[in-house]
Amino acid sequence: MERVATDVVEDEQSVDAPQHEWRWCRWTRWPLSPAILFVAALTVAFDVSTAWFDITLGNLGRVPVSPTLPLEILLVSMIGFRRLGLDRANIWAWREFLAISGAVIVFGVYEYSVHVGGVTEALGLVLAAFDEEMVYRLAILVLVGALCAKLSGHNWRHTEDWGVGPGVIAVFAAGGVFALLPGHVAQMSDSLHALPFVALGIVLGYAVLRTGALLPAATVHALLNLATIAAWAGQISMPLRTALAAAALISLVLGTVVAGRRLGLYKKMPVGAAIVAT
Repeated sequence: MERVATDVVEDEQSVDAPQHEWRWCRWTRWPLSPAILFVAALTVAFDVSTAWFDITLGNLGRVPVSPTLPLEILLVSMIGFRRLGLDRANIWAWREFLAISGAVIVFGVYEYSVHVGGVTEALGLVLAAFDEEMVYRLAILVLVGALCAKLSGHNWRHTEDWGVGPGVIAVFAAGGVFALLPGHVAQMSDSLHALPFVALGIVLGYAVLRTGALLPAATVHALLNLATIAAWAGQISMPLRTALAAAALISLVLGTVVAGRRLGLYKKMPVGAAIVAT
């Protein structure tokens, strides 16, 4: 009888115990201001227009250097390098991903330098990745997200207060504008070929807006640049390039989840519990 009674009590407790689920609590924490939005808008407009009019600061090998770089660096400094992932907590949260991807990038730069286009061009492709991340995974996210937050009645001055909708719209906008760059449009024979570029922009933007870290997305982007040009040059096969891209993006998504848990942004919460920014 005691065992039966104990089982009944345990069953009742299990029924009464709240169910939990893994949930994102908020977007990353970036404090914004009208001055930051102005610089972000200027950065996007200037980069898109100079890309289409083929205006550059010169070339590293065959890779053009964007004249928007000074504006991008200004925007990053206004938001804060630490808030964009260069702080101890964020680097530690991404530690395995950064260690492995960093080693892969070093190996990729070496192989590209020897077999494809030289060290200058290899470094140019890495710089181009960081350049595009600062525009299409930072400036556009800030600009579109803040505008949507304002229109929806949320506090646009802090990304953590935007709510789900403005953040999602910002991520999709970043993916759409990224796909419309001239170098990407030149690779499209129809609208269906735009999907990989849009999807890439969305995945990279999501990782950045969730954890605030630009570096992981930039390393993946740099790796894809090196692999893509190497494939065009016939040094690696297109199926291998596709496999590398898939592995890199899956790793970034998994890394985002792990980093989110370590940073306290992705945690177990009672089902139906209200999310409060912390």
